[in-house]
Amino acid sequence: MPLQFQFKKFFSLINKLPRLHFWLLILLFVILILISLIPHPEASNKKVTKELVLPENISTQVKKSIAVPQGQGSVESNNLYPEFSGNREAVITIKSGDTLSQIFSDQNIPAANLQEVLEADAEHIRLANLLPGQEIHLQIGPKNELLALKLVIDRATTLSFVLKDGEYLSKIETKKGEWRNNYYHGTINGSFYVSAKRSGLTSSQIQQISNALQDKLDFKRLRAGDTFKSLVAKQYIEGAYANESEVLAVIIERGSTAYTAFLSDDGRYYDKDGMGLTKAYRRYPVNGRPRISSPFNPRRLHPITKRVRPHNGTDFAVRTGTNVYSIGDGVVLRAGYHPAAGNYIVIKHGRKYTTRYLHLSKRLVTKGQRVAMGELIAKSGNTGSSTGAHLHYEFHINGKPVDAMKVSLPLSQEVPANKIKAFKATRDLALKEMGEL
Repeated sequence: MPLQFQFKKFFSLINKLPRLHFWLLILLFVILILISLIPHPEASNKKVTKELVLPENISTQVKKSIAVPQGQGSVESNNLYPEFSGNREAVITIKSGDTLSQIFSDQNIPAANLQEVLEADAEHIRLANLLPGQEIHLQIGPKNELLALKLVIDRATTLSFVLKDGEYLSKIETKKGEWRNNYYHGTINGSFYVSAKRSGLTSSQIQQISNALQDKLDFKRLRAGDTFKSLVAKQYIEGAYANESEVLAVIIERGSTAYTAFLSDDGRYYDKDGMGLTKAYRRYPVNGRPRISSPFNPRRLHPITKRVRPHNGTDFAVRTGTNVYSIGDGVVLRAGYHPAAGNYIVIKHGRKYTTRYLHLSKRLVTKGQRVAMGELIAKSGNTGSSTGAHLHYEFHINGKPVDAMKVSLPLSQEVPANKIKAFKATRDLALKEMGEL
């Protein structure tokens, strides 16, 4: 039967269908076409793997380009991807009550690292008594070992510890900043303290003035109408006040009498004629001349760690409980406990001199307290990393330790003859800035 005749017979049958059946048949036909066009989900995800065999003379080693950070240049390496050391960093802003021990625990740093870095800090005595607002930067290795620690003490000072050859090496950096002189003056109306505060002087600066003239002037006898003038040096770091200041000169006129005080480079105050207003320094922080068990030595072998470390002080062989005295007038910068230094006291004697007293059994002064030469400040002991009862005493000039038994100290009550010319030049500059010359 011809194919053409079959098609005619088929369409003849379709035309004879009722109209409803005809359109249902058409709709079914369209639906079947649409379903046939939808791709099967398994077919789209199917992976075809074929093994490609190359002739032996064709190399499969393809050189790939690796992105290099700008500025590093080309780096030769067998690794396709850059290596990561696994080190991590942490920055902590100190809050009230924070301790280095707790910080190390929070960062999972081993206790052995804490002990080692505190031993290294015995030279500086900073880590055991952290202050709110300070910052600690930590670099920690992949096994949580401490690689480096940086303590931002204040605007001017940063203390760093870096692990090298199995021990922590310390470095303290101090920005010199800029010292600017500021002039204050006023008239007594009420107490000297209230009048001085009104002029802009701080409590600390007023205390410096009172200490300088306390043996010459009874401040309670000042009367309304009496006047005062003061020249104060303030330290600025990167344009910001660093909260460090020093009274350079003061003139108080009570009636017809003028009381003067000028700060010399030895940290003591003298009147305009160069006569001492404060007591001279003493050589020894204890009475008598006790035996020195370990002298100042920049290359000493530490008796406990067995490492070569500087011995920045002088050790006096005295029994526990021996009286310890301040070697000069000053203010207590720090007083506390350090695992290596034990109970300690740090006293600032003007801008130039600082003294330290370590391994004490008892502290008798507190931070911020003013002390006089010869004042009892502590009892010697055997605290911290110590092999026996003794007093460790240090003397620093401009932040650097020197041999306290050999340093030249102002031991007289007046400006030495070889320094009187320089003193008068400094005095005259101060008088000029205060409008007195």
